[in-house]
Amino acid sequence: METLLDTQKVLVETLNGYIESTERKLDKIKKLQSSLIHVQNASSGNFQEFVSNPINAFVLIKKFTVDWDEARTVMSCQPSNEIAAGNVVFPDQDDLSGAAKALLRVQQTYSLETDYLSEGKILGAANGLPLSADDCFELGRQAFHAGFYDSAISWLELSQQKQFENGSDIRNSSEILTYLAIKRKRIYAPRQQSSAARFHVRCQTRQSSGRIPGKSSFPKHLRGPYEYFRRSHLPEALPVQHAGSFSESFLPLVKIFAMKSYSSNLKCHLQSHHPYLLLQPVKEEQLWDEPKISLFYDIISDREINIMKSLALPALKRAEVAEYNAGLGHRVSDTRVTKIAWLREMDHPLIPKMYHRIEAITGLSSSSAEPFQMANYGLGGHFHLHMDVLPDTETYFGPEMGNRVATWLTYLSDVSGGGATVFPRLNITVWPKKGSALFWHNVKSNGIGDILTLHGACPVVTGSKWVTNVWFHERGQEFRLKCGIHPESSLLPTHAFEKS
Repeated sequence: METLLDTQKVLVETLNGYIESTERKLDKIKKLQSSLIHVQNASSGNFQEFVSNPINAFVLIKKFTVDWDEARTVMSCQPSNEIAAGNVVFPDQDDLSGAAKALLRVQQTYSLETDYLSEGKILGAANGLPLSADDCFELGRQAFHAGFYDSAISWLELSQQKQFENGSDIRNSSEILTYLAIKRKRIYAPRQQSSAARFHVRCQTRQSSGRIPGKSSFPKHLRGPYEYFRRSHLPEALPVQHAGSFSESFLPLVKIFAMKSYSSNLKCHLQSHHPYLLLQPVKEEQLWDEPKISLFYDIISDREINIMKSLALPALKRAEVAEYNAGLGHRVSDTRVTKIAWLREMDHPLIPKMYHRIEAITGLSSSSAEPFQMANYGLGGHFHLHMDVLPDTETYFGPEMGNRVATWLTYLSDVSGGGATVFPRLNITVWPKKGSALFWHNVKSNGIGDILTLHGACPVVTGSKWVTNVWFHERGQEFRLKCGIHPESSLLPTHAFEKS
């Protein structure tokens, strides 16, 4: 019996250890429950507005992936309720990685400070949720594995700072030292700095400025790229490349070509050259003359926009880009982050009506035009610099259509922050305006792609960007476009109903 006294002591110590361990686990569960209630209360007003902030979206996805997985491990099993029955949809690790990369892409593109973002502040949106030490660690981890080494260092250092200041717990905090070891070696940082410095200044400037903004016109947190622009000695020309061949985020947009000033002939006027436009002339703002680039206003009504979006929503899928180097084909790529769907004339009576309207405005024939491509750019959605002309049109479209001579891009939504269309060689930045349409010619008189039409879509910071594209091909335009005097000159429109 005396030996049972020793057994009793061991049992008491064992139970004390179990109680302490269980209380620590319970504290973790309570902490997750409290944070979820806080997020629920914060999003109870306008959920669309809440998730349009990429910081909030990242926090929400992280709680449903990393944090919930840890809670399940602590609880040893799934609760026997709807969750176990499979009636609840959870994001996966790919969703978490995509949300983190989108936020990091926005940070690098617009040169946003890590401290600024960690407070839930971002351009064009109401303040979001502040990031915890563990949230910052997750962003740093994701940045490291995505190759954004400078961003990884800043997020991991901030995570460490928040941990010391607030006494916060960080999952696998020992990993921070491993990741931060890269700071001392700086193996990859120089390359990352170069890439970040070239990351589109045009996305940060105002539309149709006609000059490079002075340093004073940049917010404090945006001056880094400007300083690089002012000091850089860049090559005279950029190679013609296509979507799918870009390994880095946007080719250098800080080009000396941006110094080019606008022509004095550019103006705004009402277009009424076609009978369709006599009773309601269309408003045109000329952005460039050669190649012709124009912005038209009030092209499509809200009712028509809603019809096109409702047709596209069920068919949306992740956009693919053409593969030119490894055999012809398509693949999903980080160079274009958007979802697309195609609308054809038989899908709804509105589609042929839209073709007729664009024909009247541009003077082009839609006989060889492609279907309407509907595109939705969500969290961090963007499209790297590219040209719309294709290197092998016969393979993709057959021998009859020819190349894409012109592009019509309609904006179907306003965007709270980011999402501009940029032509870096012409210093043109067009910010999305619902109902407006951007139009330009892609080729010169000799049929060769015009390098001045190199363009890209800047990452969406907040909100959701909807656009629709129509590409017009050579066939059917023989008497609709006139060539210039020289082979290298730009195509000019010849309207069938234009008065002499």
